[in-house]
Amino acid sequence: MLFKKIFSIKINKKMKRIIFLLCWGIIVIQGCDKNALGPEKNSGVPPGPVSIVKVTDLPGAAIITYTLPKDTDLLYVKAQYTAKDGTIRESKASYYNNNIEVVGFGDTSAHEVKLFAVNEGENASKPVTVIVHPKEPPYLVVLDSLQTRPDFGGINITFKNPSGGNVAIVVLANDTLGHFVPFNTNYTNLKEGEFSVRGFDSVMTKFGIYIRDRWNNISDTLIVNLKPLFEMRLDRTKMQGIALPGDAPLGYGGNIANLFDGNTTDNGGHWYHTGDAARMPQRFTFDMGVKAKLSRLTWWMRQYGGGQTFYYSLHNPRTVEIWGSNNPPSDGSWNNWILLAAHDQIKPSGLPEGQLSQADIDAAVAGETITFPLNTPAVRYIRFKTLRNWSNGTYVNFDELALWGQPE
Repeated sequence: MLFKKIFSIKINKKMKRIIFLLCWGIIVIQGCDKNALGPEKNSGVPPGPVSIVKVTDLPGAAIITYTLPKDTDLLYVKAQYTAKDGTIRESKASYYNNNIEVVGFGDTSAHEVKLFAVNEGENASKPVTVIVHPKEPPYLVVLDSLQTRPDFGGINITFKNPSGGNVAIVVLANDTLGHFVPFNTNYTNLKEGEFSVRGFDSVMTKFGIYIRDRWNNISDTLIVNLKPLFEMRLDRTKMQGIALPGDAPLGYGGNIANLFDGNTTDNGGHWYHTGDAARMPQRFTFDMGVKAKLSRLTWWMRQYGGGQTFYYSLHNPRTVEIWGSNNPPSDGSWNNWILLAAHDQIKPSGLPEGQLSQADIDAAVAGETITFPLNTPAVRYIRFKTLRNWSNGTYVNFDELALWGQPE
């Protein structure tokens, strides 16, 4: 009992001392001058305005350089301006910067921009107004640069985009009901490039092309009437593999003939598959049975294996080169071969391996297509070279391969 009493007294004294110190600390803090701790965040007092130094006009944009006010609680600078469609847009820049970029202008007209300095309490200064004169925006530059010409089964489009702005090049054509609708959209930020839209008969066809940017600025529509070049799917029954020195060894029931059997799924083992001794890069060779000026090549990935979906996975080819020849040397060397196309397959969704979106599945079912340049020479023999598969492994397998073009 005596021990418990002594222990209890000691605890009570200790707690009294702690309580006393805490109370004293609170009194001292409350008695301090609030201004000694710095300005309140929600004092309601706005900061001073920025001072404009200069304006640098850019394609569809401008950079405004300024001097910051001296307020110690400054947080950021905000710019407000009105877009072409009447939408109010804002840009913000941290107080660590002395400039702000305003973007998305759809024309070269003079635009009024208001700048506000904002402090930690979200109090805004009086606005400072500046006038910017953006240069021609990328979507209009791209429209002015467009060049078109007939391509196999469609239209070939070249463009220039010097500023590298993100744009969408939308191609329109009549659907089966005669409605003039978007047929293809090419997203790009390349400074120059070309692409083809195919799938049309070799008859006079009306195409429309307009350019859109990420702020939904839309150009006028360029109308083009042209006759696509004739192309046909080459006869798969005439195609057969050729065994040349250096070609990849086969295995697991796979052979080149399976690529031309008309089966785009691997039910029953209808695939091309290399063996254990294969290493990257690797290739196989085949005779198309006819000399032709090629327009495109499509391959279909291996679909299933052991109950698992293999699209954009494992041994399906990812980075490839297509070579052509009319006189391939029997020693398997690269003499007399010419590179027709280099291609890297892109998974539409960008999801990790093993995860598939509906867009991934739809693209896989449609097949992966390589388009050949218009100046591609006519060839009879093809060498399909794989530099990398989807697992960075040593096997290559896929289900089917088809080619289109103009036979001689």
